[in-house]
Amino acid sequence: MKRFGIPAMTLVVIAALALLQRGVADTAPVRSEASVPSPTFGIEWHELRGNPLVTPGRCFSWRCGGVGDPTIILDERGTLSVWFTTIGIHQESETYIATGPVIGRATGGKPVSGTLRVLPEAPVIAVGAETAWDRYVETPTVRRTGDTLSMWYLGYSKPGFVAPAIGQMTADDATGTAWKRPDDPIYRAAPGAWDSQLVTGPTVVRGPDDVWRLYYAGFGTSDGRMRNGIGLLTSRDGQHWVADPNNPLLEHQPGAWDDQMLEQAVVYANGHYYLWYSGWRGDLKPDTAVSIGLATSPDGLHWTRHAHNPVIAPGAPGSWNDMGVLAPDVIVAPDGSLLMAAYGRSRKDVDKQAGFIGFWTSR
Repeated sequence: MKRFGIPAMTLVVIAALALLQRGVADTAPVRSEASVPSPTFGIEWHELRGNPLVTPGRCFSWRCGGVGDPTIILDERGTLSVWFTTIGIHQESETYIATGPVIGRATGGKPVSGTLRVLPEAPVIAVGAETAWDRYVETPTVRRTGDTLSMWYLGYSKPGFVAPAIGQMTADDATGTAWKRPDDPIYRAAPGAWDSQLVTGPTVVRGPDDVWRLYYAGFGTSDGRMRNGIGLLTSRDGQHWVADPNNPLLEHQPGAWDDQMLEQAVVYANGHYYLWYSGWRGDLKPDTAVSIGLATSPDGLHWTRHAHNPVIAPGAPGSWNDMGVLAPDVIVAPDGSLLMAAYGRSRKDVDKQAGFIGFWTSR
């Protein structure tokens, strides 16, 4: 049986440690007057000049293992905030030790130009208590719920994704630099369920019916076969969540470019739900090429893949993301265009798998 894929930041720490041993938007629904979206909307993407705009820190530091899994918010003043997963590496005697994963934050303006500033220069969510169910956190999504910032994330108790679950925390400040961890997760898969081995990459959108929808990637084994796909939790208040009985709503396609799938982003715009997801063929290895595909839905339940997937492929040879582009987050800008942040890898960094965050636009 084929081994299921794992979140990309895990590859970062494994490969980075090996190298060092050798020597280192608001979630309110967007209602457009247009009943039919542009034929290029969410399909044709234009990479911003100057990418990547969020880069790893120096080694040794709390973010020298690469940056990935971005999530973005654009406030009413035009300030763009980006939260990301990263891994620190430090040296103790002759040994290199990984710290994390942890969550950091960067900020800049809109239009996006120039490298974004990591602020503060420290994790905003550090490794938790040894007894915590979410000692380790990654793959965040941040959205505004009323006057509060909320974050949904993958949490687990020990390295290797032991007891993975989805958590939800709120920020104690307006900038999203101080977060309060919850006592319990909002979702943990039942033993033997299709998603019992891993749940990750939660993304949240509120539809025109005021129902909150949380989409996540799941892996597991049921009915004697490997299962991988996108599941759904729903909520009326943004706090209490129920799994959809028809999960997974979108499954991987064995042998296709999205033979495995992971870390999606969803928005509601122009009367449709749009879902972008990471996909690849075969096992997820350090040199596996990863692309981003698109699926659309009229109701958030029934999904149709775009006929010409993937919509974003790895960059040109020699570019910062010529190995892969994955883990997107997408928001609708005030002018109705889409802004995507995603994580890229390059072939020249295949040994350490350093991650870089770039931006794309679509309209």
